[in-house]
Amino acid sequence: MNIGIVVHSQSGYTAKVARLLGAEFSKKGHDPHTVLLRTTGKVAPGSTSFEIRNAPEVDGYDCIILGAPVWAFRASPVIMKYLGGLGRLSGKKVLCFVTKGLPFLWTGGRQALAAMEGELALSDAAMLPGEIIWAPACRSEAKLQPVIGRMVAACAG
Repeated sequence: MNIGIVVHSQSGYTAKVARLLGAEFSKKGHDPHTVLLRTTGKVAPGSTSFEIRNAPEVDGYDCIILGAPVWAFRASPVIMKYLGGLGRLSGKKVLCFVTKGLPFLWTGGRQALAAMEGELALSDAAMLPGEIIWAPACRSEAKLQPVIGRMVAACAG
């Protein structure tokens, strides 16, 4: 199965989750392709005056995993801009995840995940349950393994 893992990462936590996902998919015999979105221009919460330099096409993927950090209680504007340009995803499984620094439920994780999934609502994708990952958990691969396992099982199952 071809897996596309497309993320925006600022601090490296989201990128670490993407790397671990790729490694786990490889171990299971799948073909993962990880893309870390890069931009030109200033990116800050709420900004739109930037360009994504390396937005990948997703036609060749069976499952697409999209990840981003939570910034100011919202999903990163980079991932939101990327999602807005994806178009139809008929027949593809899609799973979103966010990383966030604060442990409380009200600090944007649910809102960011809902915004990402909402942007994909009209894409005709088969949406899989998303994940909210507290950034300090990313410091330990052992703490991340249950989350990684759930995402791999959802996509490959």
